Amino acid sequence: MNFELKKIQELSGNKCQIYSAVLEGESMSLFESFLATFYEDYTDEVQDIYDRLKFIGREGGARSQFFKMHEGTPGDGVCALYDIPNKRLRLYCIIYGTVAVILGGGGIKRVRVWQDDEFLRKHAELMIRISRIISLRIKEGDIKISDDGFTGNIKINEDYDE
Repeated sequence: MNFELKKIQELSGNKCQIYSAVLEGESMSLFESFLATFYEDYTDEVQDIYDRLKFIGREGGARSQFFKMHEGTPGDGVCALYDIPNKRLRLYCIIYGTVAVILGGGGIKRVRVWQDDEFLRKHAELMIRISRIISLRIKEGDIKISDDGFTGNIKINEDYDE
């Protein structure tokens, strides 16, 4: 799997840098695709998530209380951000401390667990896979993370895929 991390300037700020993955061959990031898919029918929910992401980037940082933690496998940082107050719309993310978040896709949660919904499962499993690849790149020193976000080679190629 080949992808590149794209910083989302309008959401990033002094407290947290926010990114999304752009898969090879795609013109939109996973987050842009999420917005395009759900904005028309779930405007209020999408706006709530967007506003909270701006707060995370500029004021709050990626504190665990903002997310539904442990949506992936142990230790991978995959979590979900959902709209408030209804909690219907899920956006899957990977958090790195309080200083960086990678946004993926997501959807409407109509089941108890994401594994029971094919659409949600696809998005959650993609973020789990992206997390595994980025973790390997960090371990090997190709990517570094600091208060300023990711540095190094954030264009990921299949050599690091499992």
